[in-house]
Amino acid sequence: MRSPQRLVVSPSQIQDRQVWLTPEQVHYLRHVLRLKDNDVISILDGQGQRWRGTLGVNGQTVELLEAEQQKTELSVEIILCLALLKVANFEQVLQQATELGVKRIIPIQTARSLLQPSANKYQRWQRILQEAAEQSERLYVPTLSDPLSVAEMVSLTPKGYIASLNASQLLWDCLPQMDLSQPIYLAIGPEGGWTASEVEQVLAAGWQAFSLGQRTLRAVTAAIASLTLVSHYTERHCATAQQH
Repeated sequence: MRSPQRLVVSPSQIQDRQVWLTPEQVHYLRHVLRLKDNDVISILDGQGQRWRGTLGVNGQTVELLEAEQQKTELSVEIILCLALLKVANFEQVLQQATELGVKRIIPIQTARSLLQPSANKYQRWQRILQEAAEQSERLYVPTLSDPLSVAEMVSLTPKGYIASLNASQLLWDCLPQMDLSQPIYLAIGPEGGWTASEVEQVLAAGWQAFSLGQRTLRAVTAAIASLTLVSHYTERHCATAQQH
């Protein structure tokens, strides 16, 4: 049986066991997906709650039936500090990072970043995050912070891990050292790589450098490979802990 269509809504849209849909959501459900009265739909508030509901006969609301219990979130918060890449590359990482369970994304303005995001870009990125959360059945839509400089990243965040081609330790070997009771911060540089002074600044703040191998990877590849390893490791660690 096909899973019900999923829709992320704002918590403010939920009143008295009803979801009041926006005109855009009505159009999407009725005319794009061609759902009909009383069709079942999964509603997510993007903040950890999920309900089973039915599309109202007036087309403007969803009637909430019952809360759904589904574990799709990682047991550890992963925060991605991502250099502002070219638009298409940045948006690809936003989508796939959401699918891999990232809780928060912090854009980083580096010396080699060319992108200067506008308010319209942020609105588009929020939609990408929301759609990726719906597709992957996430209970949370990742938060997207305002851009930080490299100096602000190391001063405003806890110590983390930075991808660096010249690092002596592979990310796989860093995994057992990570404190899974605390959020994990991963920093991925721009297409041209971090400058030497940026890496020096981050390491001086106590961050740890890691490598993904001897090959020079594109920024998109480095981000997805890093997140895949960390998310897989945390899920495996959680499953092992539950067995014991």
